[in-house]
Amino acid sequence: SSGSNAEYGESTEIDLNVGYNAEIVKYVACLLSGVIFHPIYKTIGIKLTALLVTLLQASNFVSMIWIVNEWIIYVGYFLAGIGTGSLWIMWPMVVVNNSSIPESQKNMSWWWVAVSLGPLLGGLVNYFYFLNVTEITTANRQMVYGICVAITVISATVATIFVTDANKSKDQIMLQDLGRVGEGTGTYVALEESNVKEPFSARVWFKKMVKRPAFWILFIPLLYWGSIWGFFAKILPTALPSISNERKLIPLTTLVVSVGMITGSLLWNHIARLTNNTFCIIVISLMHFTAIILSILTFPKGAATEILNVETAVTYIKPHSAYVIVISALIGLADSCVSIIYFTVAGRVYEDGTSLGFSINNSGFSVFYIISMFAPSLFDLHAYCYVMLGSVLLMCLAITVGLRKYL
Repeated sequence: SSGSNAEYGESTEIDLNVGYNAEIVKYVACLLSGVIFHPIYKTIGIKLTALLVTLLQASNFVSMIWIVNEWIIYVGYFLAGIGTGSLWIMWPMVVVNNSSIPESQKNMSWWWVAVSLGPLLGGLVNYFYFLNVTEITTANRQMVYGICVAITVISATVATIFVTDANKSKDQIMLQDLGRVGEGTGTYVALEESNVKEPFSARVWFKKMVKRPAFWILFIPLLYWGSIWGFFAKILPTALPSISNERKLIPLTTLVVSVGMITGSLLWNHIARLTNNTFCIIVISLMHFTAIILSILTFPKGAATEILNVETAVTYIKPHSAYVIVISALIGLADSCVSIIYFTVAGRVYEDGTSLGFSINNSGFSVFYIISMFAPSLFDLHAYCYVMLGSVLLMCLAITVGLRKYL
């Protein structure tokens, strides 16, 4: 139905489904960024690429400051999607390419701390600023999105000044393959060594990658990410009003997940040194299983597609906001570990073709995430949770068994 949406205040009438459709448009653009990032990066260099794609992030904010119609919003989200997808390609590429192999996972964990700080600060703003707001007026909407644009411009400036291109240490030779000396220790030897680095060829790189099983195994965890973040971004906000009338619960989940991701980013690297990466992946898989099973017990089946009456919704256990906090915390803690290990391992698999590798990787994630956006119309919440359980199990096996050589 069309009507005055509280998000857009008194300024315009926008269909309530525009936000949902805009999110799909954004991730279609993220998929496209996997096609265009590499040639843009190779043409204009890392600094101008960082400037361009970071500024594109501001497009959806600008479209929300001056809402003309829904098509302007879609254009804004599309351009922002190009920027978002490109950044998810560029930053892990920069971290991996500027780290020696023993230091790559540690540097990746610090990068993930920085990534998690953004949602945490944004979540704090949402939680406290909008806690008692029943209608978002034109004035406060423009103020909030104006601040977002300003922060993005500052970020683009900082990125342009300080980001550096691939600059691996001089004593590091190009690895044609990796032999694991001590799992989780970050110590490796080359099975084949080449002291003379030939000019990079995308065609040669791709022909080599398609023959490498690890290249294909890297796609399996993308199914896990698509299902987990589809649950958190699409299903959980719809399901929460079915068990609680507390408006602050939705922004609170963002805060809890962000704190969990920051904590996990600081914690898992130390745990991996005391044990190994295989142990960490198994532990976080069990954490995900716990969060998913608790979701099945807490939320009613139909909560993925409709807001049910709190008093009459049928659940296995009596719903409580504390369960939601536990679910969010477990997801944040667990996913930080998967992200750090996965991006580090992917960089090792892709060798000197990280811009192409992470581009393909980003497009794969975007496909699975777009599919997850349609999942509520295909599955009830409990069935979707069972799909998530399967995706977590596949992720665990893919990393601990299929990618074991690169851990």
